[in-house]
Amino acid sequence: MHKKIVVAVSAVQFLLLAFVAIVVSDVHDRFFPEQLDVKAKVTLDFSQSDLRQEDVFQQLGAMSDRWELGLMKIAPDLRGDQSGQIFVQVGEKGDFPKRIQRFGHEPDAEIRDRRALAHSFANGDYLVTGKTDHIDELKHWLASHRVDQKWNEETLLTILQFLIVQSDFGVALLAVSALMVSLALYWLAVKAKGRALRVLAGVPTSRIQCEDFSHFLLAMVLAAAILDVLAALYVGFVYGWGFVPYYSKVLLLAEAMVISLTMACALIFSVASWPNPEMLAMREPAVKRLARSSAVLKLAVFAFVLSAVSPAVSAYTNARKTAQEQIMWKSLADQAVLVFPSRPGRAGGAEIEQLFQMLQPSVGDMVRQAEADDRVVLSKAWTEDDFAIDGMTIAPYRYMVIVNERWLDIVRKKNKGLSLVPLALEQIPKDVRQFVELSIPLYVRNQQQAQAIWHEVKMCRLTGSSPFPFVRFGGQLEFARPKEVLLLVAPHVHSLFNDNFLISVASSSELSFVGLEETQKLVSERGLQNRIRVNYMAEEGILRAQLYAYFVWLRIGSIVGLLAALAIASAISAFIMAVLKAKRDFPLRLAGASWWAVLRGRIVKEWFLGGIMVMVIMLFQGTNSWLPVGLTGALVLLALPFIHIGAAAWVFAKNSLRQL
Repeated sequence: MHKKIVVAVSAVQFLLLAFVAIVVSDVHDRFFPEQLDVKAKVTLDFSQSDLRQEDVFQQLGAMSDRWELGLMKIAPDLRGDQSGQIFVQVGEKGDFPKRIQRFGHEPDAEIRDRRALAHSFANGDYLVTGKTDHIDELKHWLASHRVDQKWNEETLLTILQFLIVQSDFGVALLAVSALMVSLALYWLAVKAKGRALRVLAGVPTSRIQCEDFSHFLLAMVLAAAILDVLAALYVGFVYGWGFVPYYSKVLLLAEAMVISLTMACALIFSVASWPNPEMLAMREPAVKRLARSSAVLKLAVFAFVLSAVSPAVSAYTNARKTAQEQIMWKSLADQAVLVFPSRPGRAGGAEIEQLFQMLQPSVGDMVRQAEADDRVVLSKAWTEDDFAIDGMTIAPYRYMVIVNERWLDIVRKKNKGLSLVPLALEQIPKDVRQFVELSIPLYVRNQQQAQAIWHEVKMCRLTGSSPFPFVRFGGQLEFARPKEVLLLVAPHVHSLFNDNFLISVASSSELSFVGLEETQKLVSERGLQNRIRVNYMAEEGILRAQLYAYFVWLRIGSIVGLLAALAIASAISAFIMAVLKAKRDFPLRLAGASWWAVLRGRIVKEWFLGGIMVMVIMLFQGTNSWLPVGLTGALVLLALPFIHIGAAAWVFAKNSLRQL
């Protein structure tokens, strides 16, 4: 009976590990595609490099062909729902299929030649799919050009890092381990009487330990084996048989870690609770020596639950924000930005500045022509910190954002409830009026517009419940609550702002153009294709936003596992305490005392210790954790009396029938 319980509960817990392995396999396939036989991945950042953007792919491709690296760049597939990926050959050599199957619900990925890199940023993730003999030479070349590089190789250590270092996977492993350790405590509790009798009969300690642990280990391994076969069949039929080897490797490694930790803790519990002759001579309950172990385990799991709640709430909040961000990035999938020479390289800073001055009229003319076709998008923001530098404030707002009607059209497509409420001049904060009146002469095309700026732009506040998105310096999306935003709406971009302002916001990705090919045509018509690159605005944002949903489910599953472990540990602890106090509780209950009167002492003691633990966790995690940790702690502590009453009632019933 007890062995069947261990097998059943173990199978349920290993089911969570099976889900963890699916997530790891999915994330792994995004960065180490199984069907490309990836040997290593490197994340490159050229922001501090002396290389020109237009030369990077050419030089990387030459090295890839020379050393047979099979170098490929990961990029999001900006077609359809923008949820997939494509892989682009950096060099020209290599025999690759046109499409590869992806893990999970991702669409099949295309393999494209190097021409697809014409409008991509050099920053990003690259895969080594060929030989690795010359990777050290590649690393040296990158370092010599001040390229930031972060390498990951496809080894067993990579899986361990995924499972342990990544907090979401680590918490899931911790949850399963805690529940399995609670199960080990249950096993020792039900075996306590038999162990004591065998000790009294003179059976060697090593034999007792070996037989008990071998039966417990066999039950866990049996559950794991059954689940592994079912999980492998599921992955093979649903995701593809080519992914089964890696998935099985991850699952077996996770199970081995959990089983090893469980057996180590079980051994510690067994040694700590080993029955001694004095206890047997005094006819004390066999489970008495487990009381301290069960109390320690219960307190430890309670601490784990409290520690995991706040990160889980944060993960859920971030997931909601990320989902909004992904929706917005998908709305910007057809947006293109201009990339200018921003690193001196062989040229000096003065020469770069001179080049910017030379490009200003051309950029202004491009904006004029694109705006005539309604293909210019402007979103520029100033924060309360920007105002604070000059000793100003924009209270009650946190952001002042200037946009054009095209940006509002994009936002309204995803936020139907957004409303703009016009503001009179006297409703605008004094410092904002001063800031605009001092700064606007530097931005506008003529001074008459500066003097009439309050007639040139509309000042509005926002109403609605959905966050308002805007672009920060560098092309990063940010979301603010509507009441935090003071909005300036420019009816026209080119006719209002001068070329110096336009090239400034274009170089910071706060001004973008609709349509990659159309924007490239604007650049080519002015003969600037060797000086200005046209890139997708949303490429990196879409790729980054695709990964976060999984981690929320992992956190939720981990919390459920930890709560189950806490329930088991609490039930065992309450049962042991009820057995030890049976001689006291039984006559009190027969005399008509309520369960609260009988159990009040042990419940209040646990409430006191639990309250201290809640306050300690709140202290260490900071004010943001107070509400989730306090609420979770209160609910758990309120449930403790019911667990104690249930255990005491069961012991009372058994005692009445002389079956305890």
